[in-house]
Amino acid sequence: YSGTGNGRPNMVVVHEPANSNDSIWGEINFEKNHYEDAFVHAFVDGNNIIQISNTDHEAWGAAYPANGRAVQFEQVEVHNGYQFARELSNAAYYTAYIMHKYGMDPSLAQSNGTGTLWSHHNVSQYLGGTDHTDPDGYWWTNAHNFFGTNYTMSDFYELVSLYAGEM
Repeated sequence: YSGTGNGRPNMVVVHEPANSNDSIWGEINFEKNHYEDAFVHAFVDGNNIIQISNTDHEAWGAAYPANGRAVQFEQVEVHNGYQFARELSNAAYYTAYIMHKYGMDPSLAQSNGTGTLWSHHNVSQYLGGTDHTDPDGYWWTNAHNFFGTNYTMSDFYELVSLYAGEM
């Protein structure tokens, strides 16, 4: 990790590929065939957490400087409330697991570049190099459509913290 002083990641970035017509395996195969364009460590949906790359090595899914600091994963779009809730749980578990593995305590991204939990949108806002806003729209749409509410990085942070406390 070229962006950290110790060669280890110091943040996790949550992505969403904005492809409502693909499965987790389709997204994995797409990435394998286009790894020179973008590459993340893992994919999550309501039934799976599939790590495709060693998290001891950088991924390139959020632009630099985030790429030099972050373990990164994609949440693949799901289409019902049960799967959405399971996906969020799987994503939070994976995030907590990675944070535990690398000795990170969960903390939300901050404008000064600190924090261990980042969305791709946070990277765009606070670090630059990208203009993506995921997973905000995906989370909002699914939370609104399936549960009549909203879901934010603050909500995700709470879930990650819950899992982190169990590790």
